[in-house]
Amino acid sequence: MKSLVGGQATRPYRMRARQEAVEETRERILAAAHGLWMVRPYDQVTIGAVAEAAGVSRQTVIRQFGTKDELAFAVVDWQKPHEDAVRAAEPGDVGGAIARLVERYETMGDANVRVLELEGRVPAIDYLLEVSRAGHRAWIERTLLPGVDDEQLVFALYAATDVTLWKLLRRDLGRSQADTEAVILRLVRGALGEASDRKEQHP
Repeated sequence: MKSLVGGQATRPYRMRARQEAVEETRERILAAAHGLWMVRPYDQVTIGAVAEAAGVSRQTVIRQFGTKDELAFAVVDWQKPHEDAVRAAEPGDVGGAIARLVERYETMGDANVRVLELEGRVPAIDYLLEVSRAGHRAWIERTLLPGVDDEQLVFALYAATDVTLWKLLRRDLGRSQADTEAVILRLVRGALGEASDRKEQHP
């Protein structure tokens, strides 16, 4: 009887340990996929490559996520809270916000530009871009325009802070990170200043 009770007591522990192992494996797969997509084009990363990087079998990846596109959907949702936290800045701190943004583009910018090349061809990429664009707009409204309702200004700031401008300055024109940050900050402050002047003239 004592042995039976002991067996019953250990069953929830074993189930919990098994669930924790599944979650740990899932995290490793997500991190591996994200890491590979940071350095390689989406269409050049296979399920097998993700499995090898995560230290699991190909079948484990498929069992956890299904297809590569479904894995990509999961990576987007998994990465978003981290991305939001990394880019977070005090509302109204324009200089700090742009510094954080450019620093993030130094890490993610090239991968983001590669993703844009597949827009309209891969459902997972379209989902990633939809989430990213909505997140970027929310970041603009929360950080650069707290309490301001001006749709045109939002789009002006979006254009001034989009990754494609970072790519133009850093990769195409060969500007330094500091110069790139200064140019973006100048554009952002120019848009904010123009909107403020217009508001004062037409209260």
